[in-house]
Amino acid sequence: MRRLLSALVILGAACGSGYENHDLELLTNYRAKDVCSCVFVQKRSDAYCIDWTIAEPDLATVTIDREAQTVTTQAMFFWSGKARYADVRRGCVLE
Repeated sequence: MRRLLSALVILGAACGSGYENHDLELLTNYRAKDVCSCVFVQKRSDAYCIDWTIAEPDLATVTIDREAQTVTTQAMFFWSGKARYADVRRGCVLE
């Protein structure tokens, strides 16, 4: 119940702001980049990286595509983020 209430408060705050970069949009983008860097740069396991990047409240789902070297996150069906591994020099970048 507490998570649901937290999610509703965050959703309401994000919808009521007058700028384009909502908190959930930032959450999904940062998490996509962090998981991507953890998996493809640090070469850690998927489970470790997903656990390592959990924010509270944990609203983002994470999808790791090892073949395409991308990470996609989504929160509340409206906000999503995507990061891809570029190369050794640049690491992961947001799309």
